[in-house]
Amino acid sequence: MLSGMTVLGRGVLAVLTAVRLLQLVSWPVAMATAGTSWLTRPWLAGLAYGIAAVGTIVTLSRLWLIRRQPPMRWSVALWWTDAVPATVALILGGLATAPGHGADYNHPTVALAIGTAATLALALPARQSLTAAAALLVAYLVGITSTLMLGPVVITAVAANAAALVGVPIALVVLARTLRAADRRTAAAETELAEARAALVAADRRENERSRQYRLLHDTVLSTLSALSRGTLQPEQPEVRQRLVTDADYLRGLIATSGSAAGMRLVGDLAALRRDHTAAGLRIHQHLADVPDLLPEEVCVAISAAIREALNNVARHSGTSEAWVTITGGPAEQPGSVSVLITDQGQGFDPAGVRPGIGLSQSITARLAEVGGSADVDSEPGQGTTVELRWPR
Repeated sequence: MLSGMTVLGRGVLAVLTAVRLLQLVSWPVAMATAGTSWLTRPWLAGLAYGIAAVGTIVTLSRLWLIRRQPPMRWSVALWWTDAVPATVALILGGLATAPGHGADYNHPTVALAIGTAATLALALPARQSLTAAAALLVAYLVGITSTLMLGPVVITAVAANAAALVGVPIALVVLARTLRAADRRTAAAETELAEARAALVAADRRENERSRQYRLLHDTVLSTLSALSRGTLQPEQPEVRQRLVTDADYLRGLIATSGSAAGMRLVGDLAALRRDHTAAGLRIHQHLADVPDLLPEEVCVAISAAIREALNNVARHSGTSEAWVTITGGPAEQPGSVSVLITDQGQGFDPAGVRPGIGLSQSITARLAEVGGSADVDSEPGQGTTVELRWPR
């Protein structure tokens, strides 16, 4: 896992690049100003520097190219383009310096190795990066054996380089873990905030839907009851009994969907459809269960319009006076989905032999398709018709 860059993104990589480029020019500048008199084999020092420099340039280039790819790609790239060249260069660079000067500016690759250790600490898991830092430290000590043989006089300088090779990655690992923890806390807080906002939206939608249903109750059930109490409606009349049945079914639907804003919305739409079709002689039976709490507004509109058109087709073509509308939530593996069945036991038809018309293809199929749903028609002559609406498809 690219711990630091995962948190800070391109900013960390930009700072790391700038630091390593400065480290890249430090040794040539030192040699140009102070000379190479303390190099026993300048050509070997140049070779060590060249290996480390090429590794640095290739590593930085690859990191910029693959920074958005999986962490495993970073791990493989860094081991072969940065860690291995830096280890080899540390040994060769130490062998190229005179005794006593393997711990000062004459060593061609210490600065570059510190940059490698820092990169590994930011780009690899803690265990891998610390293992690589230990390998770099061992390579450094092996390379400067001649300097170490001088004894305590060089211990301070050697210890400073050793501390940089190991201390820098340790500090960065700790920093990266702190940043990752902060990132996780921020992500958790953002998730909680999003959930709270969603809950507020859901509560607001439920409250708005309840207000809408209160108005509809006033215009239907309460209107019927008021008329009965005043004696302007006679319960013995068939149309009044049918009106009472419709109002009772509407109340049952509201009770069944009281915890679902979408369910209450569809119950209200069904109530309006039932009043319209009852006057035309079509009785509609309804059943609602496990309707999702929230559905997108456009989905509710599309489903209601498709139900209306399907019931219109029943009234016009089925030759029957009854229809059943069933609205249920989808399966457990697809939460938030909804399924609607509009069924009649009329004369049916052969779907393959019917030329597609505006009612079926536009008002039903196309409406559901526009909001990401689907519609299927199942019918046979003499066997009735079932229209199934699903969202999402």
